Amino acid sequence: MFTIMMLLTGMLSSLSMQNPVSAPAPHAASSAVYGSAVHAAALAPVYPAGSGVEKLNGLSLDDRLDDVKALYGEPNDTAPAYMSGEEYRFDKANVGAYEGWVYYISVPGSAQAFDLNGRSIRMDKLAILAALGQPDFSAEDGFGYEHDGQALKFFIDPSSGDVRSVELFDSEST
Repeated sequence: MFTIMMLLTGMLSSLSMQNPVSAPAPHAASSAVYGSAVHAAALAPVYPAGSGVEKLNGLSLDDRLDDVKALYGEPNDTAPAYMSGEEYRFDKANVGAYEGWVYYISVPGSAQAFDLNGRSIRMDKLAILAALGQPDFSAEDGFGYEHDGQALKFFIDPSSGDVRSVELFDSEST
């Protein structure tokens, strides 16, 4: 919104200095503002989410297992989760839940792409870095980003460099 206001201010101040005969038509100014707003939305950062709640493949850490099932249907399989609770395996993601609350979301590298905060990103290290920028941390098994107690980690195969998975989890619980 601030960007649009600044754009309007700049456009209107430049119009006040012009000869009325050469001033652009009013619809040209509104088209420029609309085009700039669309361009600014396209350049909005993917991470962190403006709402403060990250979403990986449509799910957040604020979701309940019922929300997951409403989005994905019944799981294909379940298994004990690595920390506690159960892991529910769906076509688009694996979800760890404890007492009905989601505590991690994992998308396997075989998915070819994932959705982060409404934006699709190829499951490719360079595409991820281009979309998200410099990682906040790196580890032997990958790299990641941390914001407001939520971590987004990309696990990388050390021999091939391929993305094994992307996971969203509570960074304060690990």
